[in-house]
Amino acid sequence: MIEGLLPDKNFPIGILPQNIIAWTVGIVVAYHFLVFLKTEYHVEFHKKDIPLNAIGMVALLLFVLLFILPYTITKSIEQSRVFFVAFFLIALFIANLFFVRQLYYRMKKEKNMFLKTHSFNGIMGFAGLFSLPFTILAFGDNQLIEQTAFSFGFFAVSIDYFFYYKRKEEFKKTVSFESLTNREGEILKIMLENPELKYAQLSDMLNISEKTLSTHLSNIYKKTDLNSKKDIEELSESFRRSVVA
Repeated sequence: MIEGLLPDKNFPIGILPQNIIAWTVGIVVAYHFLVFLKTEYHVEFHKKDIPLNAIGMVALLLFVLLFILPYTITKSIEQSRVFFVAFFLIALFIANLFFVRQLYYRMKKEKNMFLKTHSFNGIMGFAGLFSLPFTILAFGDNQLIEQTAFSFGFFAVSIDYFFYYKRKEEFKKTVSFESLTNREGEILKIMLENPELKYAQLSDMLNISEKTLSTHLSNIYKKTDLNSKKDIEELSESFRRSVVA
């Protein structure tokens, strides 16, 4: 990680731009990890989700206003770090309240051990991400503590990857197309591929009435362990892909 290599007095550019480069890389890595976790574990902010590109733009703006600008004016990395990281810590704490809560209740509801493990590793991933601003504020520029705590989240998610095919097998047992009619299978496939579709949009796409759609959905829910459209929406993207693959 470049933020662990810089600043370096032997580097051919000044300490100030080195710190800005290192922090920029760190923010980009944290943002992309957040995008991955949010997409893979299918969590959202309360009832109305916030687009990831909007989160990225706000984070970039705040990085400029709360870190780069104060740093270039005061030349104090300590003050700039506190300004930005304190806000970042609060923002991630609020996000974790939503994300971890959703994964925790999903984990409690799951009966299959592999699916429980998936939600648990998601919680550990978010814990690793949340640890980054906390350790920076608490321990300053201690790379050993910062990188170890942050890498813990990566490690948990990496372990989760090795259970992917086992989860895929278990999930296909849960959501089986064999008991469904061709039409029911078609409807379920569309819902798995497009969980954001409303019932009205789905009925228009299928060219059937909402009443007919409701009948099909009732049959689908009876034949699978899915109880509602919300259950489909709560499935991670990788799960949905594995079922329709």
